[in-house]
Amino acid sequence: MNEKKVPQISIVIPMYNVEKYVGECLDSLLCQTFQDFEVIIVDDCSTDNSRNVVQAYLPKFNGKLQLIESEKNSGGCAVPRNIGMNYACGKYLFFLDSDDLIIKNALESLYTVAEEFNADIVQCEKFFTSETPHLKGATLTVKSFKPDSYITVPTLETENITQRIKNFHDQRYVWTAWSKLIRRDFMIENKMKYPLTLNNEDLVFTIYCLSCAKRFVQFPDPVNIYRYRPNSILHSKEYTTTSHVRKWIRSLATGFYCCDKFLSGLEFYKLHPEIKYLALDAITQDIFRHLFVVYKKFSAALLDDIIREEFSKAGDSSALATFFFNMSILYSMQIGSYLLDKQNNT
Repeated sequence: MNEKKVPQISIVIPMYNVEKYVGECLDSLLCQTFQDFEVIIVDDCSTDNSRNVVQAYLPKFNGKLQLIESEKNSGGCAVPRNIGMNYACGKYLFFLDSDDLIIKNALESLYTVAEEFNADIVQCEKFFTSETPHLKGATLTVKSFKPDSYITVPTLETENITQRIKNFHDQRYVWTAWSKLIRRDFMIENKMKYPLTLNNEDLVFTIYCLSCAKRFVQFPDPVNIYRYRPNSILHSKEYTTTSHVRKWIRSLATGFYCCDKFLSGLEFYKLHPEIKYLALDAITQDIFRHLFVVYKKFSAALLDDIIREEFSKAGDSSALATFFFNMSILYSMQIGSYLLDKQNNT
């Protein structure tokens, strides 16, 4: 009996209602210059024709494509990604969104660097994007979530966790799931899963990675093609509704809970809780950036009700309370120092 060959890369793709796009995503995998991979698509209970599209591709992948179906819709990417990881057997994990594509040499480039550096994680700091959902013939633009100071060659990052978290807080690292090639044994050894929170699970997961990885490599070239979708949450009417505010407040509460629980189990953060607060502040700043443009549209009374209700659902909110207490003290000290300096200068 022949044993199934273990692939070098497991590509995990969460899927929900992307019948118009998932075919192009799979086409970009079929034409890869590196073919030693498996593809695991986890359908999060799509209500359109997405599953049928994927099933039509099964023969093209010659057994390298699996379609897994969730028992119920999770409303996000964390659960499907975690399910996909349970089925993965490759040396490395690569997470791809079902409406995105990767360039022809994407897997080869990332794999080569991972092997060269014996990396736990290889992370791209740039990506391609288009201003239209239709990518055929579209003009692609190179973008990054980093503000500046890009590398030009693959670079092994510092092992200093304090410096890493500071860099992350200062937006020096990209947080998206689809920017990383990750050694699977590294995730198993550190018991890493995507946190079950909406909207910012990628950001929290990246904090886990930065806190645990021994060899974290930055990769300079874009390999992912991000598709602009007008019906995504950032470009939809939901962006100005109370449900949007609820989602982000809930993400703040659950993100804090998950991140605090994971980091508190690491010896470094037991000795340096102030660095954990810096990581938690990165979560806070990300939430605030998304809420700032819509927060003023709602009354203080309504916001008070939403915050109380969503925080009560988060379970243990001690990390959240501790964080805001400490931040309030620091803020008060800064105000006091400012007023004292001003008084002394008059």
